[in-house]
Amino acid sequence: MIGIRVDANSIIATGHIMRCITIARAIVRNGGSVTFFIADEESALLLRKNAGELSDTNVVILNSVWDDMESELPVLIEQIQLRGIDMLLVDSYKVTYDYFKAISRVCRTAYIDDLHEGIFPVDILINYSGYHDMFDYTSDYANMRGHGETTTRLLLGLMYAPLREQFALDVGSHGTDVGGHGIKDILLACGGGDTLGMILPMMEVIADRGLVGSVADDSSVSKDEVEACKSGLIWHVVVGDYVENKEEIRAFASLHKGFVIHESVQDMASLMRSCDLAVVAAGTMLTECAAIRLPAVFYQVADNQKYGVQYWSGPDRMIYAGDAIIDKSGVIASVIREVTSLMNDQNRLVNIQDKLGSITDGHGAEKIAEALLDRN
Repeated sequence: MIGIRVDANSIIATGHIMRCITIARAIVRNGGSVTFFIADEESALLLRKNAGELSDTNVVILNSVWDDMESELPVLIEQIQLRGIDMLLVDSYKVTYDYFKAISRVCRTAYIDDLHEGIFPVDILINYSGYHDMFDYTSDYANMRGHGETTTRLLLGLMYAPLREQFALDVGSHGTDVGGHGIKDILLACGGGDTLGMILPMMEVIADRGLVGSVADDSSVSKDEVEACKSGLIWHVVVGDYVENKEEIRAFASLHKGFVIHESVQDMASLMRSCDLAVVAAGTMLTECAAIRLPAVFYQVADNQKYGVQYWSGPDRMIYAGDAIIDKSGVIASVIREVTSLMNDQNRLVNIQDKLGSITDGHGAEKIAEALLDRN
C-alpha cells in the first residue's frame, strides 16, 4: 500500500495535489493501491473533485495544520501502521528532517523536492525539474539513509515529470503547425489560484490593445499590434478552482469578443493542442507545454519558481516575460510585446516548437510509480 501525504488550499493552490493524483493513477495502473493523507476538509474537496476514477481511493483527513507538519506525526504514524502503508510519498514544502526521521522508523519514504532547501533521510528523492543539476544531489545524499538504513535513490530530471496520461498519448506532437497558419488561438492560464490576480488585468490590457478585435484609433497602439489584431485572435482563458474573482472574469469575457472561458478543465492536453501559443505562469504547465511542443510566454508568480525560470528561459525554450511579484503591469506589457512579436516572426516560433519535443517523454508518472512499488 502506497500512502501520499499532500495538501491543496487557497494559499498553496492545486499544483501539489494534481501531480500526486497523476502519480496515484500510475500506481493503480501498475497494480498498487493508494491512500491519501491530507490535513483538512479543504484539501479533501479538491481531491474528490479531481480524482475521477480514484474517487474510491482511501482518503484520511488528519485534522492537522498543513504548514506545521511535525505536529501531525502521532496521528499520521498511527494511521500508517493501521493501514499497512509500506511507502509514503510526501509532497510539501513544510517538511523537516525530524518529520522524515520519525516516519522512516515505520515505513519507507519518498519526497518530491523542487527547491533543495534541505537534505532528508528518505528512501527516494525526486526532483523532476530541468534545473536539478544546479544542485549536487549525488554528494548530498551519498551518506543519507531511509527506512532500514537503505541508501537514498535519486530520481532526477524531466524524464520523471509526472505529467497527466493525456500528455503521454502523443508526446512530441502538436495539433497544429504554427508555421503553416500562424497564431490564431492562445491559451491564457495563471495557475489553480491565480494568487497574484493576473487573469483579469491581463484580459483588460489584451482588449485595450486590440488583440481580440478591431483596434481603436489610438496612436499608442503599435504597428505590430495593429497587424496582430487583424488575425482575430481567440484567447482561451483557464480559470482554476481557487480563482476568487471568477464572476468578474466571466462578466468581462461576455462583453468582449475573442475570450473563451474554460473552467474545471479535465482534458488540458486537448485544449493545449488546439492552441498555437500559451501565456502561462511558471510551473508544471511549462513541462506540459513542452511535451506537446506548444511554445509559451511565461512569467514568475512565486519565489519558489526562481530555478525553473532560469531553466525555461534558456536558449530555444520558452520566453520569459518577467516577475509578476515585483511588477505586474510590467509583466503584462512584456506579454503583449512578446505575443505580437511572435505573430510577426514565424521562424522564431517554429524554432521554439522544434526544440521542445526532446525535453520530456511524458511518462514520468509511470517511472515514479514503478520506483515507489519496487521493494528491492
